Amino acid sequence: MNTLTLDRHPAAPAAAASTAPLLGLRGVAHSFGGLQVLRGVNLQVPAGRITGLIGPNGSGKTTCFNIVSGFLRPRAGQVVFDGRDIAAHSVQQRSRAGLVRTFQTPQVFEQMTVLENLMVGCYKATRTGVLQAMLNTPAARAERDAMRVSAETTCRRFGLEALRDARAGSLPAGQRRVLELARACIGAPRLLLLDEPSSGLNSEEIELLRAWILTLNREGLTILLVSHDMGLMTSCDQVHVLYFGEIISSGAMAAVQADPRVCEAYLGV
Repeated sequence: MNTLTLDRHPAAPAAAASTAPLLGLRGVAHSFGGLQVLRGVNLQVPAGRITGLIGPNGSGKTTCFNIVSGFLRPRAGQVVFDGRDIAAHSVQQRSRAGLVRTFQTPQVFEQMTVLENLMVGCYKATRTGVLQAMLNTPAARAERDAMRVSAETTCRRFGLEALRDARAGSLPAGQRRVLELARACIGAPRLLLLDEPSSGLNSEEIELLRAWILTLNREGLTILLVSHDMGLMTSCDQVHVLYFGEIISSGAMAAVQADPRVCEAYLGV
């Protein structure tokens, strides 16, 4: 009989981080018209851990992810980040609080260079406004210089230095994904939401992505990972399984792997 393999990769760090939740969904429900997509979803993302969310197509993963990141507001329930209900907060407010997401298709500014894309990631931390930037005031120039330094440092850190002046639209999918990841991390987020990050990547690019996920987590970044790629999901400390809008299994990977409800949801056995 087929099995769902969710064993943790041997290179992954030991789970020594705090178990206190940085993010929690409490009774989150959502519907589109008369279609109930999420039904009282409860899950936690412990600080310093990699948490996975999996489920078959149509299970509600995208809706759940969009509610966490602020692109949708739940019909019911709470989205608690660092002890505060942020269900009514905008995407921008969540970003400033340290909650940042990537997208299934890497979102880069194609006409900008790699370095310019990274500088964009610094804007939420700026204090000068549009008028000061237009007038090129000393404060605006100082911020722009600081953004460039930060972007150059990030470029080197993510192995993009040789591409710093390349137009982002010319990059292959794997390098676009690394650029998006680097831009998300340049502002030192507290929680990184990765939406199907291996989509469109080949096996070598997926392994590079996996290595970066583990490296960022070792450095203390909390990650919520949504993916169909079971190999990539072995990076996770804990997995939640969503099925027809409900969490049917949560826990350590071995426990999720052994849960007959998960096998039935995925394999119909």
